Amino acid sequence: MANLKLPYLATAALSGALFGAGLYVSQMVDARKVLHFLDVTAIPSGGWDPSLAFVIVPAIVIMFLAVQLSRRQQAPLFDVEFHEPEYARIDRRLIGGAALFGIGWGMAGICPGPALSLIAFVPDGLWIFLLAMLIGSYAGSLIVPSGHAKRLADAR
Repeated sequence: MANLKLPYLATAALSGALFGAGLYVSQMVDARKVLHFLDVTAIPSGGWDPSLAFVIVPAIVIMFLAVQLSRRQQAPLFDVEFHEPEYARIDRRLIGGAALFGIGWGMAGICPGPALSLIAFVPDGLWIFLLAMLIGSYAGSLIVPSGHAKRLADAR
């Protein structure tokens, strides 16, 4: 943490603020809206809400372009290297983790980013969800340790 420079921290703060504001403006913090988007079985009855696709599709396009641009650079502006994902293949681990994530998202109607953003308004049950999410994350790191967890521990 001591090596982090002001431009890096300022970029993190600005991107976090933009992300948080985007979650509220797009209504991704509203569990009902998210659940109505995820319920594709409601398409025939007209109950499906496709509006969150206007959040997801531009995010994918922008991130795709950012990755393409980053591949032309030696290093990011405010760090010494790019931090690529540890795993880049589709395997049982990825599919199992995605399924667990999807079950949790479908049950709650909220995913981790919006859940953290909701701390500002403290809806009922949020603290239980956040605590359980942290416990689940920790349990997952014990079940399938990753190099990322080791790097975090080494940084301390």
